[in-house]
Amino acid sequence: MTDKNNVGLKMKYFVLKPYGKDAYAVASRKAIMEYSNSIEKTNERLATDLRCWVVDCQLESDGKSSYIDY
Repeated sequence: MTDKNNVGLKMKYFVLKPYGKDAYAVASRKAIMEYSNSIEKTNERLATDLRCWVVDCQLESDGKSSYIDY
């Protein structure tokens, strides 16, 4: 019997899913925030956009309306 939650990385790239309340969504938001902190000096605009996106994802995941206009 295989545990579907215990699957390792089997490809070169993977996608983060920041919307939701499960552990994967929470970890995705944390990863995006850490990435934005790491690239801030290189690309301040991208870092800011990523942070806004994480806030938007959190609000939507909490059932609140987004205030960000892309």
